[in-house]
Amino acid sequence: MSKRKRIIALLVGVILLAGTAGTLAWLSVTGVLVNQFGIGSVTPSVQETLNGNVKSDVKAQNTGTAPAYIRAAVDIYWQDGNGARLWEEPKEEADYEIAWSVADASDANSADNWVKASDGFYYWTSPVAPGGETGVLINRVTELKATEGRNLVVDISTQAVQATPDEAVHDAWDCTVNDGVLVPPHGGA
Repeated sequence: MSKRKRIIALLVGVILLAGTAGTLAWLSVTGVLVNQFGIGSVTPSVQETLNGNVKSDVKAQNTGTAPAYIRAAVDIYWQDGNGARLWEEPKEEADYEIAWSVADASDANSADNWVKASDGFYYWTSPVAPGGETGVLINRVTELKATEGRNLVVDISTQAVQATPDEAVHDAWDCTVNDGVLVPPHGGA
């Protein structure tokens, strides 16, 4: 075989080897895609302004990572100097004044309202985005007269349920959702 034919055969062999190696490399390249699913959280908190004996602008905030429906319970009571709850109940208009921002039962199917339901909870009727907040639940509550040995406590506690799927709020609170608007149990009170 001549030198020229050997060089051509060698070049053909190199080209075939390179093509085969490239094909094998192409066939053996794999990609890895890792899907990481985070667990969403719904964490409500109470936002309020306190100035002396006046509590105002009480609302709830969603400090979680998922949209949520929020409800609140309001408990008003007397507390002694040691922090113990007293049996005697404070009386509205005699011991304190309160200005609510709560819709009546006829607005129970409206978005962006607080509605008091028959179960005693106040429901915000729209989902609250992560980092978002509700409208004001209590505009202002004021203790009318200071009584030695006791003070007025207005305790607001909040709960939240993920906004989707709609069944979550139904299962947790017996509420329904119509076109994105929360309808409290028994349609409000």
